[in-house]
Amino acid sequence: MSMNNTALDYLTHRFVLFSVEGTAEGAVIQTLYDNNLLVVPRDHVVMDNTYFNRPYTRLRKADKIADEYFGMSYESRDASGLTVARIVDSKSAKFEFPKRRQNGTEVLSFFTRPEIEMLVIQAEHAYGEWQKASRKNRQLKPSEFCSCNLGFSRLKEASFLKEYWSDAPKLVEAIQKHSEKAQRSKGELLLVDLLA
Repeated sequence: MSMNNTALDYLTHRFVLFSVEGTAEGAVIQTLYDNNLLVVPRDHVVMDNTYFNRPYTRLRKADKIADEYFGMSYESRDASGLTVARIVDSKSAKFEFPKRRQNGTEVLSFFTRPEIEMLVIQAEHAYGEWQKASRKNRQLKPSEFCSCNLGFSRLKEASFLKEYWSDAPKLVEAIQKHSEKAQRSKGELLLVDLLA
């Protein structure tokens, strides 16, 4: 199953603001952006208002994003409007703009469930080991598995993540492998859908 045409249109014919949940998600988007691996045209990516060279925001609440980004024009010769592409690990967080402020903005959520660290498990070819460990301990989180079983104690640190995911082909392969293993609900978007 792949992304529907409407979602693809929102990513290719509008300006796109990536809203990431954490440091790992930011490192992934940064690497994809730096290596021109996103389906989103590079000149349509909305850069962070605070950090000049960052192709994403860490703002996650709809009202904060509206305050920070809705005062700009998102019109050009080949793009019209704004899409907020959320990179999140679950559907639990409610996210919607107040109707009076929506301004035609579309929202797409790309899921990394159960956690973004599943990409590290895939990159380290440890998916089989993860399955065994998670069957024994149903409460085991991918981040804990990476720390305890794979020895990545610095997994949440920006410097480690930037270096680890600087290998773009390794990242793309991990994203693709994870999408093959993930049980995608109908209409659900995954990171693989962002790949060019």
